[in-house]
Amino acid sequence: MVIKNKPETKKLKVVKKAASGKQRVAIISLTSCEGCQFVLLDLGARFLALTELIELVDFRLIEDMEDDGGMLDLVLVEGNPVTKENEKTLLEARKRAKVLVALGNCAAMGGIPEMKNYHEGVSTIKHVYKYLQGINNPAIRELDNFVKVDFVFPGCPINGEEFLAYIPELLKGNIPVIPDRPVCVECRKAGNRCLLLDKTPCFGPMILGGCGAVCPSSRSQCQGCRGLRPTGNVKAMRTMLKTMMSDEQFQNMTEIFGLRDDLEERERKDRSLRITN
Repeated sequence: MVIKNKPETKKLKVVKKAASGKQRVAIISLTSCEGCQFVLLDLGARFLALTELIELVDFRLIEDMEDDGGMLDLVLVEGNPVTKENEKTLLEARKRAKVLVALGNCAAMGGIPEMKNYHEGVSTIKHVYKYLQGINNPAIRELDNFVKVDFVFPGCPINGEEFLAYIPELLKGNIPVIPDRPVCVECRKAGNRCLLLDKTPCFGPMILGGCGAVCPSSRSQCQGCRGLRPTGNVKAMRTMLKTMMSDEQFQNMTEIFGLRDDLEERERKDRSLRITN
């Protein structure tokens, strides 16, 4: 995906440079697979060029750097705050950060780990450990349940090109606004035949684009890892998918990347609006 136009932004706050003349940035891992951080490394020389322009205070995939505990201009957080140590790390990062960003689907939507919330909840642990005493096993919750999140890089994993497009604005203290376009727009640009025409369930029309339609381009259904579009018509989408999959199949698919909670919240809001009107 190539983003040619300057991204739309809204001003959050003025970010002052550190004494070194560079913005101070930290990339933090909570409980995660770190796949979104490896996307940054996959950018190769372009990511290294970015690191030359900033003071990278913390990013353990490159090296163990000594964090001085000072204020940070930008913090990018991947993963879920599952442990007490994770929660402490996140809360401290929020106190230090002028801008805090959720990096990827797990941080923003709960991701694949959130599936346990829907199936046996805390009892899921019995399938992993023989002895459960002393093992903490809280429900999976997204970052915004703990702290204010200023921006989200969506996806599982994130899109590297999207990261490069928006990171300069975040460093200026501007919060980008991702265009409200469905995955379908990129799918058509790629010349793909719509999966829905072949009665293959795909969430593309109601999901926020920006991934380059990587899944449909591989003839794999979009499962919604980037989250709902602000103006996506969930009701119409659900009606159409009823002809292709059962309610149980739909629910199972929405649980894969944590989309189920967002759908339920959207449906509650829609019902509330209908009652009000």
